[in-house]
Amino acid sequence: MLTVAGADIARWMGEFFWPFLRILALMATAPGFSSPAIPARAKVALALVIAMLIGATLNQTMPVTMSWVTVELAIEQVLVGVAIGFAMQLTLAAMAFAGEFVGVQMGFGFASLLDIQTGFEVPVMSNFFSLTGLMLFLALNGHLVLLGVLVKSFAVVPIAANSGISFAGWHALARAGVLLFQMGVWLALPVIAVLLAAHLTVAVISRVAPQFNIMSLGFSLFLWVGIAGVIAVVPFFIPAVEHMIEAGLTLGGAALQGQSP
Repeated sequence: MLTVAGADIARWMGEFFWPFLRILALMATAPGFSSPAIPARAKVALALVIAMLIGATLNQTMPVTMSWVTVELAIEQVLVGVAIGFAMQLTLAAMAFAGEFVGVQMGFGFASLLDIQTGFEVPVMSNFFSLTGLMLFLALNGHLVLLGVLVKSFAVVPIAANSGISFAGWHALARAGVLLFQMGVWLALPVIAVLLAAHLTVAVISRVAPQFNIMSLGFSLFLWVGIAGVIAVVPFFIPAVEHMIEAGLTLGGAALQGQSP
């Protein structure tokens, strides 16, 4: 007669439960996976499938027991998944920052739309840049690369007590705000330079020919110049998103290893 001991059940549960927590935390914060447009049941089902596949490849795991060690491990797995997803989300947020920067200079600062990724109202150009970055992220298989990083994270941060992300890793994520600002400014800089030239032109016209209605002329001019500048910059979105994916992977690896990115 086949008998199964309680220790074997606890070990089998651990092979599935710990990867499931880490994957679910990743899907709650990673770009694309965290979209409210995806039903929660679909996210849980996908996490279950991936956890079963990853659990079969793990060489080291911990049993699920009724102890404080289990609670500590659960918190650590959630934090690891959140760190990986947040690192990629933070770098792609540079697209939305660049769009907001450009939109304000164009005169679109007052026009807002509901962002389906965050659930909040954001400026129109910020929404356009953000959705374009998300589509390019998926087209470049960034979501598959992110899952690959998740699989490798079990070797960098194994499932064991006191093996979570260190303080230096969280400090690296906190310092990534500088990276967000830098990438956003560089992406928006060409359009901002064109709009600055348009502002200077309108300023000169207002001094040379004061009879022109600068308010109505300037608004239309800034709008169309900004749209033309954005159209000219769109082809450069692909290498920009590729760089952001690489930066997100570097930042996530630095957070897991407790190093500076």
